[in-house]
Amino acid sequence: MLVICYGMAKSGSTLAYELVRGVLESAGHSQAKVQTKAFRKRGNGNHMATMAKDALEDAIERIGPDRIVAAKTHKVFPDEMFPWLEEMQAARKIQAVASYRDPRDICLSLVDHGERARANGEGSFAHIEGLERAMGLVEKAIPKFRQWGALNGTLRLFYETVAFAPDEAIDAIEATLGVTGDHEAAKKHAFEDSFTQRNKAKKNRYMDELDDGEKADMLDTFGVFIEKVCQNDDPAWFVRHRRRVLRRLRAQGG
Repeated sequence: MLVICYGMAKSGSTLAYELVRGVLESAGHSQAKVQTKAFRKRGNGNHMATMAKDALEDAIERIGPDRIVAAKTHKVFPDEMFPWLEEMQAARKIQAVASYRDPRDICLSLVDHGERARANGEGSFAHIEGLERAMGLVEKAIPKFRQWGALNGTLRLFYETVAFAPDEAIDAIEATLGVTGDHEAAKKHAFEDSFTQRNKAKKNRYMDELDDGEKADMLDTFGVFIEKVCQNDDPAWFVRHRRRVLRRLRAQGG
């Protein structure tokens, strides 16, 4: 089984991915690099290079039926692949894990990362110079998360759970993947042995770090997401998106 761990940038996606890896390794599933065109050739771990259907099929074949391998991505798939991915998820050949975080905290983390990037002369994230730019990036990322989260059977993992109640997150991962791992070993892998860019690792940063005007702007922009997803993990919010996608495909004869 290929486990695709999707997350918005600075949403705790690396931490969620490493926790999934830790669970699988502790359950006896090697996370050694898989040689497939679906994964990047460089770097440690398995990271998606493409979401093309033929590449995913190649990864499934190379992983085989008896092994479970996690791969990380910030990429999204086109609507045309929606039914196929649901078929693969139902057949236990693919499992999606979509991690998310309060967008107000994502924005603060993006601004922090932009400051570090500029100070270190790095290109990535250096263009993020303030909250307005960060908010624009998060606005573009939310539909991608919704696409992954709307697939039937996707496991949605909240940053607050992964970071601050990891045993609860591990229980959900084990139940979804049908494995039993070692909680302490999985947590050691994710929180101690892996490079996870945890930044300040603080709950609800926005409460102390945003002024009243900034909080109001954030609620205007992200209020629906905060209520429907962060506060309630409302299945209906995802179901509505799924229905729209499938209706469009039917109308197109797909």
